[in-house]
Amino acid sequence: MKYCKITKPIGLEDVCNEIERICSEAHVYKQCGLRPPHLAIQLDSGSGRTTILEYMTDCFSETGVLDFNCSLDDYIELTFDGTLQQMKQSFNTIDSAAVYTNGFCNIVGMDISAISQHIGEVQCTEFLKNCKTVSETACIVFFIHSSPTRNEEKLLGKLCESVENIKRLGTIPYNEDNICDLIIKNIKEHGVTISHSETFRTALLKIVNAFNITSVKSAISTAEMVIHYADFSGFSPFIDEKGLKAFIEQYNKPFERSDKNEQKRKMEYR
Repeated sequence: MKYCKITKPIGLEDVCNEIERICSEAHVYKQCGLRPPHLAIQLDSGSGRTTILEYMTDCFSETGVLDFNCSLDDYIELTFDGTLQQMKQSFNTIDSAAVYTNGFCNIVGMDISAISQHIGEVQCTEFLKNCKTVSETACIVFFIHSSPTRNEEKLLGKLCESVENIKRLGTIPYNEDNICDLIIKNIKEHGVTISHSETFRTALLKIVNAFNITSVKSAISTAEMVIHYADFSGFSPFIDEKGLKAFIEQYNKPFERSDKNEQKRKMEYR
């Protein structure tokens, strides 16, 4: 997969710091032919996994940690469903991406949660064998849940036995400020200017808290909904705290109708 250059992700400081630490030693990887460590990251789906892969690819490319001229794909992101057939297809995808070399040499992201449910079965054995092969040329990022299950812990242990140099990283949950920054960033990326930024941010923080917005996925969805309440009457669309108020009022209408219908039913019952 090719990607557009991105800025440093919001939140996920520990992961970003590790990526930057590896990049600070880029001269070692370039001059001595060494490969960076594989990473095992505790991060739930919808919480920025793809963004981390993009940022990692961007940083590794700029500093020369990896040479991205050996394939048409800068990175590959895979999610396993636990079946043997789908797992084989996924590793075939990696093999097919190795256009100019015998093995794919860039970054591979893997959600391994479903595979962990099949410890001791043939698909787990095949998975470990294939990971060992891929790890010899590519840099792998293994993703598991932020609070790993017992089986995920077992699978990570087996991976550390078969794949050399895996570094495990935990993540700190996004706080309200992080989520607010993500929403604002996505609004701006869609070409919408934010007016009265401080007042807007204060109002947005209240929304984040009231609606319990805690993931990257929900932050992006919120941004896309809020954009509909921007002012498009001028040359460039903008939104301010008034737009947020209109968004909240519209959002609450279904709940208001539901409450009124419930009250009506209660009156009819009486």
